[in-house]
Amino acid sequence: MALLSAVALVPSLAAPRVVAQDQPPTLPAMQVVVLVDESGSIQDADLVREKEAARTIAFSPWGTGTVLSVVGFASAERAGQSAVDVVCPPAKISEAQQRDVVANCIGGLRKRADGEGDGTDHAAALQQALAHVGAGGPEKKIVFLLTDGKLDVSGSPSWGSDPDRRNAAAAANVREVLASLDKAGAQVWPLGFGEVDVAALGGFAKGRSCTPAAPDPRERVVPTSAELRTAIFDALSSASCIKILPPETGDVPKGGSLELTVDIPAVASDASIVVFKRDPRVQVEYRARNAARPAPGGGGAKFEFAGQTTETESLRITDPEPGQWVVRLSSAEVAAQDVAATVMYQAAVKAVLTTNPPQPAPGQTVEVDMQVWARGKAVTDPPTLQGLTFVTTLTGTSGFAPQQVTLNDSDGDGTYAGQLKVPDNASGDLTYTGEVTGIGIGGDTRTLFARVSKGAAAVQGQILFDDNRSTVTPGGTVTGTVAITNNSGKDADLRLRLDDLSPGTAVTVDPAAVRVGTGTGTAKFTLRFGPDSALGVSGGKLRLVDEKDAVVAERLFATEVAPEPGLPEKLWWLWTLLGVLLLAALVWLLLKLRSRAESRKVRGLTAQLWQGGFLTSELSPRDARAKVFRFVVVEEFTGLKLQQAGPGETNVYEVRRVRDGVSLTAPGQPPVVLTAGQRKEIGKDLAVGVADERGTAGAAVSGPPGDPFAAPAASTVDAAHGFGAPDVSMQPPPDPFGGSYDPFGGSAPAPAGTNGANGSHPDPFGGGGNRPDPFGGGSHSDPFGGGGQPDPFGGGGQSGGPSTRRGGQPDPFADPYNPF
Repeated sequence: MALLSAVALVPSLAAPRVVAQDQPPTLPAMQVVVLVDESGSIQDADLVREKEAARTIAFSPWGTGTVLSVVGFASAERAGQSAVDVVCPPAKISEAQQRDVVANCIGGLRKRADGEGDGTDHAAALQQALAHVGAGGPEKKIVFLLTDGKLDVSGSPSWGSDPDRRNAAAAANVREVLASLDKAGAQVWPLGFGEVDVAALGGFAKGRSCTPAAPDPRERVVPTSAELRTAIFDALSSASCIKILPPETGDVPKGGSLELTVDIPAVASDASIVVFKRDPRVQVEYRARNAARPAPGGGGAKFEFAGQTTETESLRITDPEPGQWVVRLSSAEVAAQDVAATVMYQAAVKAVLTTNPPQPAPGQTVEVDMQVWARGKAVTDPPTLQGLTFVTTLTGTSGFAPQQVTLNDSDGDGTYAGQLKVPDNASGDLTYTGEVTGIGIGGDTRTLFARVSKGAAAVQGQILFDDNRSTVTPGGTVTGTVAITNNSGKDADLRLRLDDLSPGTAVTVDPAAVRVGTGTGTAKFTLRFGPDSALGVSGGKLRLVDEKDAVVAERLFATEVAPEPGLPEKLWWLWTLLGVLLLAALVWLLLKLRSRAESRKVRGLTAQLWQGGFLTSELSPRDARAKVFRFVVVEEFTGLKLQQAGPGETNVYEVRRVRDGVSLTAPGQPPVVLTAGQRKEIGKDLAVGVADERGTAGAAVSGPPGDPFAAPAASTVDAAHGFGAPDVSMQPPPDPFGGSYDPFGGSAPAPAGTNGANGSHPDPFGGGGNRPDPFGGGSHSDPFGGGGQPDPFGGGGQSGGPSTRRGGQPDPFADPYNPF
């Protein structure tokens, strides 16, 4: 609890105090008057907004006994006319029937036409309000003035002989009536509609708000419907301390429905769900989240419907089920509407007040503690307590000036604390008055009576809790210490006692009795909550009393009783560990997958074309992030070249990264893996390699170039599938022509897929093991000449090299006279 170091000093034989705080909590009744401008200067749309504002005020969760009236006003310009029109006479709106009557009579407000007295007589309107609030009834009085602020009685003979004198006289009377309303303790809240005279509007504001935490009355301008709710909500909250939650909005489609979800706080003893439906034909249903049927079938102790045949309706719930409520709006024949629903609530609260020491001496500092209780439990929820004001005032029969302190909750445990000093010359009776006010509560005032002690206390006590914000499960405990100073000269027999417990609280204190010798000492104590203790906040007072039941010390407590945790909650450490391990495994897996995906990208690969052992063409991937590198071998004017494969391309080579290196798939052949230093033969004296800048695979370095004039290894060129043949570097290739056939020897059947006209494959470099110099003279044919041997890279269609350009078309650039 707050201020745990407080020491309670009392005479051990003092009489018990009188505490006047047993009245049940209720919401305060109020006298509410709504003045609505009906003058000709008000536009039709503004009058619609005025009606919505009046119904919003009427549907608020006012306390029992609240009296409300609605008065329209314009001016009286001829006999038989009245400046005011009491459309809803003063009536108590505690019952649903009367609230519904008010909702319907507000519909009688109308704009005055020319000749009906269409001026603006604020003086007459305020005089009517003064008559209503002065006729007795509730002590708290609120006047809402809905107008454009423009006083105009120029056509009213009752105010003078000419227009200027009439307006001046009426303005003077307005000031007088406002002073009378202020003297009567009424708040006047002006709300501007239409083309507002802001300066004039501000002059109507009078009085003080319901709590020091809320702004005092001031003018508010309402230019649009969207801003109407905000202005009304702000004024209504500050005037009445009714809490209004932000509205939920949506559109109801024609022939369809819409569900809006609103929340009712646990502290709300009375709540109203107000629905702005725009059209009376829209139907509304209200259902608590856990209720089997819509209201009034479940969700509260009492239900009051009002305004169901108007544009704005409400459901007031007494003792509502806290939590989410679903508001369902439906329409069979109304076009799409912009609708809204909000919750207005007040908590009927009880203030709890304690002082230490209970019987102070003159000049002594008194520690004051206060709590606020709602629905039988101490309120400890910070959002609910936010904005509440706790004030304690000390007065006495000896006539000293009142002492006042505003209490604070420094440690957030729901107990507000402060200090008051008893004047040095104080004597006789003392009265402590504790008051709690704020938006969302009805407010409460509690008094506590005591007497000033004449001498030093023989027994002093102090109660300390080890944890000020305890949470226990049924059967759990809260521990603390009692520090006692005994200057009585003999042993003191004291008892620990629990008082004023919240309903459903099952708690005991151990030990119940404490005996202390002379001097100072401490004793540990334990509060044990029974297994049948109600869930939620359990509160009360722990008192240290003597043999005569005189209070030596007392302390407020509020302990949250939570359900027994299940197995998952008990093994939270195991789940945490497993969660950490799972997260680590997930991170490792993601990194592994990312690394694997990155390792499969073709970034860093370069395709190479080798002819006769020489590197003649290189090509890098178009998209380094791709997982497949596709290219083709084409014949250009300058020779063979590698080129990126296009969409739908045939005879395509594909390169992929694999675990052991680089996989190369030649057209029409299965993939082969190229490790470091390997190339794949694709034709006679032709090979493809792949260089890898990572240095893990490929043929970045293929060794020394071969003898360009040596007899080439056996190879084939498949005209149908492009350049490709078994990789001779990986395994001895089978004889593609069968048996021991020499591909450069005599006749043999041509292998499938070649486009040679016959099976003859003459050796371009001559025959025999002692073949002569191919470039010398002799009877053999020059392989690059025209001696009857086809050029393997020409267009003669012979096997052993590409015979056509890509696409199978003859080379248009071939020179028939070029010997090479």
